[in-house]
Amino acid sequence: MFDILKQTKTALLSLFILILGNGLLTTLLPLRLHWENVSTLIIGGLTTADYAGLVVGSFKIEPVIIRVGHIRAFATFASLLAVLSMLHGFWDNAWFWIVLRFLEGICTAALYVVIESWLLAKGTLKTRGQILSFYMVALYGAQAASQFLLNIGDKASIIPFCIVCMLATLSVVPLAMTKAVTPEISKPSTLSLKNLYQISPTGVMGSFVSGLILSAIYGLMPLYLGRSNIAVTQIAVMMAVVILGGMLLQYPIGRFSDKFDRRIVLIFVCALATASSVLLILSVTIDSYVLQLVSLLLLGGATFTLYPLSISHACDHLKPEDIVGGTQGLLLIYSAGATIGPIFAAFFMRPWLGANGLIVYLIVLSILLGWFLLWRRTTSPQKFDEPQQEYITIPQTTPIVAELDPRSDETLSPSDKS
Repeated sequence: MFDILKQTKTALLSLFILILGNGLLTTLLPLRLHWENVSTLIIGGLTTADYAGLVVGSFKIEPVIIRVGHIRAFATFASLLAVLSMLHGFWDNAWFWIVLRFLEGICTAALYVVIESWLLAKGTLKTRGQILSFYMVALYGAQAASQFLLNIGDKASIIPFCIVCMLATLSVVPLAMTKAVTPEISKPSTLSLKNLYQISPTGVMGSFVSGLILSAIYGLMPLYLGRSNIAVTQIAVMMAVVILGGMLLQYPIGRFSDKFDRRIVLIFVCALATASSVLLILSVTIDSYVLQLVSLLLLGGATFTLYPLSISHACDHLKPEDIVGGTQGLLLIYSAGATIGPIFAAFFMRPWLGANGLIVYLIVLSILLGWFLLWRRTTSPQKFDEPQQEYITIPQTTPIVAELDPRSDETLSPSDKS
């Protein structure tokens, strides 16, 4: 384990520093716009622009990286990200910020591609699973830690944007100081959406709804908490708890899904998301801080496991040679949901639904997905002799990360594995 960590520490450190700034910016922007009484729909558009940029960058940026090399590409896009993040502090205009978020999404996707292909090059067939685990710890750990940076300086000043800028710049240092390597980037090999749905309707719908939910949580949960008259210091803790819940419950829910029909586990997760959402409304109503933290922890655990459970269910039905392509296709489906999710959620946050519009949105989606899964289980029951793949936690970043999935090892011939 220590040998693997030694080989990957440079890329993981760059990732951690980068996400510290990116996570801070993701939470800060909706709060700033809320304080300026900007429309919820426009605030939702901010997150939509970010995810749209991620999609464009994830699937289109590889030729640029191949042409200039990984280290130069990382330095270039990290520098651009630093400049773009600083520009937020120069002009408080929502439409200008939406354009910036789209460009930042492209830059962030390029940086993910560099790091993930770097990790893929460092890994072997036997170490992919451990590398992916380290990647997830660095990713979620940085996202959770970044929330506490909200407490530094005046939130209404340019200081938070300076912090994001500095972190984006510092993320270049670990990779720039290491020996240059040129990892290979393979072209995404997505299956057609029609074929994917025919093979695993549950995987497709689960990935799509996961995108609808998680993008709304990342982009609009800070706004919901801010509208509930919760102090910024508490908002930082609560957002961190949501992310930590997603990280802590991955393993127990994943191991549980290895032993039972994953659709049953997915239905349970939908029920848990619904129950924790109702509990959150209750906790805000009675102003119980402890109960709010518990409900957010459970909500994060439920919603953050939807995507990897959906991927694992799809992999149970994919041919070994189609696992990478299928996973990359489901990432595209997730990204489509994540792009439109904040806009849909913003409509629920209009005055006619009151202060709990976002939570109602989460409840509606959880119930609809649970109903779909129940219908699928009734019309297409699982055969007990069907083998299940091992549950793997996989991030929703770029197509490259699908190749880190240990389940793709089966696509190689025995001679390749020796």
